[in-house]
Amino acid sequence: MPSLMIIGTAHVIDLSSPLEGFIRDFDPTCIALELDRERWIALQSNSKSSGGPFFLRFLSRIQKHLGESFGSSPGSEMLVAGNIARSLGADIKLIDKPILGTIISAWKNMPWIELWRIIKDSIFSLVGKSGTNFGDSMLSGDFTKELSEFSVNYPIIKSHLIDRRDTYMSKNLVKLFRNNHESRIVAIVGEGHVDGMKSKLSSLNPKIVRLRDLLSRKNNTLSFSIKI
Repeated sequence: MPSLMIIGTAHVIDLSSPLEGFIRDFDPTCIALELDRERWIALQSNSKSSGGPFFLRFLSRIQKHLGESFGSSPGSEMLVAGNIARSLGADIKLIDKPILGTIISAWKNMPWIELWRIIKDSIFSLVGKSGTNFGDSMLSGDFTKELSEFSVNYPIIKSHLIDRRDTYMSKNLVKLFRNNHESRIVAIVGEGHVDGMKSKLSSLNPKIVRLRDLLSRKNNTLSFSIKI
């Protein structure tokens, strides 16, 4: 029986009911969240920082856009998971990298061609001329095409914002199991991280719950909003 479940979510959709169902069915001793300490505190206090140097605010905006587009940015579902953990008496662990260092690293290593592409795509999205229809992907819960295109167009950004975080979070999950071999852990991450973490943690034979699985269990009307 798997001792690890990885759930892929998207914070632009209200998935609290199916998320709670899958977590309670698994009966975890620990719930691991795609957050670092600063973001967890900010999320609980509902604070949004708009300060800092221009390049940090710009990269934060890009990450927010990518997160909402690919279902990889944490939001209300993390608060739901935290509340479920408390009700079950399960531990809450924060497994993601500090976001500030991640953004600075992405900025320093971003080639001009990727910077230009993402500025152009953001502008087209703002004026409603983006060629990508995220609405269909949200309805199906399948971002395979978008993630493939993203890998081709933004390989450096993807490396810093997705791939390296996949590795970091996977290592932290392994550490949790080493500290307690009897743990039953549910990891709540953005859908964009699921494939990478599944591959890196294959030896643990994780049970995978995709965004489409959450959508299929969702009873209320689907409603979401893509913003930049």
